[in-house]
Amino acid sequence: MEPMSFTVEQELRHQGICDSSGAIALDRNHFVVANDEDNLLRVYAAHQSGHPIFTQDINAFFENNPDAKEVDLEAAAQLGDIIYWITSHGRNKKGKFKPERHQFFASRLSDRNTFEVEQVGRSYIQLVLEDMLNDPRLDRYAIREAEQLPPKEPGGLNIEGLSITPEGELLIGFRSPVVRGNALLVPLKNPDALVAGAKAILGDPIELDLDGLGIRSIEYWASQNCYLIVAGAGDGGDRFALYQWSGTSESPRLISGTGMPYDFHPEGVLFYGEEGDRFQLLSDDGSLVRVGDLPCKEVEDAQHPQKYFRSLWVKVHQG
Repeated sequence: MEPMSFTVEQELRHQGICDSSGAIALDRNHFVVANDEDNLLRVYAAHQSGHPIFTQDINAFFENNPDAKEVDLEAAAQLGDIIYWITSHGRNKKGKFKPERHQFFASRLSDRNTFEVEQVGRSYIQLVLEDMLNDPRLDRYAIREAEQLPPKEPGGLNIEGLSITPEGELLIGFRSPVVRGNALLVPLKNPDALVAGAKAILGDPIELDLDGLGIRSIEYWASQNCYLIVAGAGDGGDRFALYQWSGTSESPRLISGTGMPYDFHPEGVLFYGEEGDRFQLLSDDGSLVRVGDLPCKEVEDAQHPQKYFRSLWVKVHQG
């Protein structure tokens, strides 16, 4: 695996929300993104700034959330024509249990002209509370204790990453807990069966040395035959880094770069099939962008010109 570096080529502003989280490229010109502050999916132009061109309410996808509370959408991954989504599975910042934040679900485009989606199967709600808590391979990671804590307290539970694998499975990435200084990945071998009502089949957990950081995003980059990882502090701090990982026992490699704004907080990565040496980084700007005295995410007016999240088009250099 050759070392990578990058340079930033273009910065865009995508208006209407600030807290971008899980996202997937839909075609060469569009991406869909979740916002961890509401239960809406929004489609944006990939190569220009602006407001969403389509928005869809997906509250009906969640049977255990009749009051349409925030489910805390965090990550997405696509296998074939199915996009799988996962929520944080964490408590709120006060440590209160929130059953609506336990969701693993799937969608499929039902209209390629409008980008409307339909649900595939049903949302699965026992991934952590039953499957992970009852898997002895995860006992050493104190998942049961982590689930009792607020997600940004040391050792608290917070899922933020989801990636496909070349074998057609998924990897679930934890921002927290970070155990013995290593980030945690848990393979999920049967995502299609999960949304059809089966129990999860988990693989052996994987630990990655990301210099004490957890996983904010992990995506498999098919054209480069590697994973790209956005690593971030589990406590919500400003520290972050980009890594490439071969998917083997080889340690992840830090990716150096130039041109990234000092206040850019990477939250998601998008790969477009024809862009073999370029990718798009999304920033979580909910607390960074200020509108007067308010952080962006607290501004209720979606049309306000300062309510936006940023993305960067990045070019990769090998060697």
